[in-house]
Amino acid sequence: MNMKTALLSLLILFSCALQAQDNPFSNPGAGTALIRSSILPAEEAFTLNTFIEAPGTVVLLWEIEEGYYLYQKSLSVTDQNDALIELGDLPVAATISDEFFGESKVYFERLLQRLPMDIFSQQNKTMSFTLSYQGCAQDRFCYPMQFKEVELSLP
Repeated sequence: MNMKTALLSLLILFSCALQAQDNPFSNPGAGTALIRSSILPAEEAFTLNTFIEAPGTVVLLWEIEEGYYLYQKSLSVTDQNDALIELGDLPVAATISDEFFGESKVYFERLLQRLPMDIFSQQNKTMSFTLSYQGCAQDRFCYPMQFKEVELSLP
């Protein structure tokens, strides 16, 4: 093999190796990383705000990013003793055929729920409770259950 042929062979091999590096489908882990990087963290996909609204109302507000949704059946509130707090009548939800859980009621864009303040136990001018919820990035990924510890100062 002469020097020109050897150099040309090395150049072709080097070029193929570079092309394979740029192709996410040549490495199964690389394609997964690309998909994961396009999915928001749960706290960004489902921005939660909780506050006390006069008179005597606790507001739970989820701002849901476009392309994401929350499952109605996943919503729950528990107090410091893990006792379930009744959510009352939730807003009307959309019904979808979900690839993970079949026919499901979900919320897109926003979920606003008001609860009477007196259903929460209060200590030292604060209320503490835990919110649980689960949602998905539409047609891509379902998040594990999220748990958010909330502590509100009383007026």
